Amino acid sequence: MSNDKNALACGQSLYESIDFDFYKTIFDPVRSDILVYLVCNGKKNIKDISEKFPQDRSVISRHLNLMYRYGIVSKVKQARQVTYEVNSSFILKQFEKTTTNLKKMLQMSEPKSLNILSETE
Repeated sequence: MSNDKNALACGQSLYESIDFDFYKTIFDPVRSDILVYLVCNGKKNIKDISEKFPQDRSVISRHLNLMYRYGIVSKVKQARQVTYEVNSSFILKQFEKTTTNLKKMLQMSEPKSLNILSETE
């Protein structure tokens, strides 16, 4: 029973350490393609972006709005035109935070003898 409690606590800790909604958002195939497009091409408006994808403009717009809500892209509205740009600093911070949290969790779960070995190498 103790192992079940430890596994449950570990799973909860992992869930709290990783922003799964962020990763679900960023790794959707269409959104990933949009992200790559924006990284390679810089700021673009919805018209420019939607012309590069087979989905309807409204679908691309929904993807961009979701990406905006999660901080993956920023948007600037000037008059009637909205431009989108990758929020690279936020994305990098999310990956760094995840890496840091996973390292801590993995180090805590390693047997003490492995921690000693890795410190001497």
